Amino acid sequence: MKIQPHPRLHGMMIGDEVYSYHYHLAARVADIFPAAVCVRIGVLTTEAPMELSQTPQLWRADEIANLSVCRYCGTRDNVRVMSENGIPFRVCTTCVPYQGDTD
Repeated sequence: MKIQPHPRLHGMMIGDEVYSYHYHLAARVADIFPAAVCVRIGVLTTEAPMELSQTPQLWRADEIANLSVCRYCGTRDNVRVMSENGIPFRVCTTCVPYQGDTD
């Protein structure tokens, strides 16, 4: 029996930026599993001396969005960063003219 990966993980690669709708955080993918991704989050300790450590977290595939690909077509080519609502996302040069046509 072959394990099928979650559809949102199709084409995802280690190093991609993902946004978690559950935690409202963005992070880079450290490892990929069939239904989740492992990311590393910077955590600041409250003890003296304060240190920033990288803590791994497992984020479910149905609660994340890949920020490293075009938001509309999913390509990795010729993408540029757009930010209208505080969440950075990328749009390729082919899809840029279509983003404002929803009015």
